[in-house]
Amino acid sequence: PGESCHNIATVWGCTFGRICGKIKLRERLPILAKRGKHTLYTEQDYSDICAQIKQRRLALAIPMAMLLAGVIVSFVFRIKWLTTALSLLLGAALVFCQGMLISPLTAYRRHLDEVLHGRTRTTTGAFKEMEEVAVMRDGVKYYPMMLSVGNMDDPEDDRLFYYDANLPRPDWKNGDMLTVTAHDKSLGAWVRA
Repeated sequence: PGESCHNIATVWGCTFGRICGKIKLRERLPILAKRGKHTLYTEQDYSDICAQIKQRRLALAIPMAMLLAGVIVSFVFRIKWLTTALSLLLGAALVFCQGMLISPLTAYRRHLDEVLHGRTRTTTGAFKEMEEVAVMRDGVKYYPMMLSVGNMDDPEDDRLFYYDANLPRPDWKNGDMLTVTAHDKSLGAWVRA
């Protein structure tokens, strides 16, 4: 249906849906699936998002260079009102493009970098719940979820993790034993314990 932007979810609207449209699920390595381990990201996902950031920056550089050239020409010919107007337009365009087109992708790239290359820890526990409403954390949308590492009724045994909202929700039931691998609280892989 749509072009792929970062290849990590089924045909769902991604966090940056209004920017990059729909994304497709790529089949994960069959070896990992046979072991029951579900890795949420691959190195190819990281490469894809880096390439998309580079492509967007290059595409935005052309109109920004044209606006800057207009500012320089109007400054040289001392057309004060045109210099002011083009400078304001250039500044507004830079802020808008950075905030709407580049910043969401750089936040997602940082998330992928931390999950794939950062320090991770493994936790085993019983699945308690996953929120229906996604929350924004460090520029990325997540579903908060709880694992209990001890007594299910004791809140002190609950551990909070964040599951990427761009990915299809797993079919976990209350009480399922899971082993999750996470950086900080962001899930990178999981397996049924």
